Amino acid sequence: MNELLSLDDVETLARDILIRAGTSRPNAALAARSLRQAERDGQHAAGLGALPDIVEHLRCGRLNGQAVPALTQVTPSCLQVDAVDGFACPAIEAGWQPFLAAARRHGIAILTIRNAYPMTLPALVAENIAGAGLIGLCMATTRVSLADGADTALPRHMALALPGAGNPATILQDSATDGSVLAALIQTLATGALDEAARGDFTGPLGGPLRAGHALIAIAPEVLNTDLAAPRACAHAARRQETRSRSEATGIAIPARLLETIINA
Repeated sequence: MNELLSLDDVETLARDILIRAGTSRPNAALAARSLRQAERDGQHAAGLGALPDIVEHLRCGRLNGQAVPALTQVTPSCLQVDAVDGFACPAIEAGWQPFLAAARRHGIAILTIRNAYPMTLPALVAENIAGAGLIGLCMATTRVSLADGADTALPRHMALALPGAGNPATILQDSATDGSVLAALIQTLATGALDEAARGDFTGPLGGPLRAGHALIAIAPEVLNTDLAAPRACAHAARRQETRSRSEATGIAIPARLLETIINA
């Protein structure tokens, strides 16, 4: 049996549950918005389906719900944010406006996020960059423990979005595979995710903080001398818009058992 929730209900429920689990109100608002967007796009495993694990990680100390991200301007066109073991979305928010401004001023900019909880969907971030009139690339890594006890960063997901010139953004999405050139780029840009000096000795019942890395690149279209106003076929964009329109109009069907788990978390 399913329960039907509006997207507003999804966001409100997620925010209240996150606050109850120890997340600050600003962080909870941004994380809940991210969960809403995932549900809106049909990415249920990254939406409310992920909430029980998130709550468990908050309560055991694997995720820092009170984190205040720290922004560093490394160069005029390169910025870095330490998520301090918190959600990636507040860290991205902390560097967002300087990042876009740097891309417009210099033609290209890079924003790297380190020590983050791996929840944010790269495709949504890339799409938001495209929504600002820039070519957007977002990549993410996740930390994996190897059999010998060592940790390594593996590419998780990547997405490229092109401005739509009045139409929905064109999103070209790829699941990165180890050994590819883009996978190597991800690992290079997100090495801060595995900074041994910053890791500390914490290990809770579910392990230490996940400390994923995210890399965002924004490019001004004129740098590539490309005509983004030219029409381009994008079946993925059309399907995404259909899913969003349906979600906005009819709401989201949530399994009753999952909803009960979330409410009692």
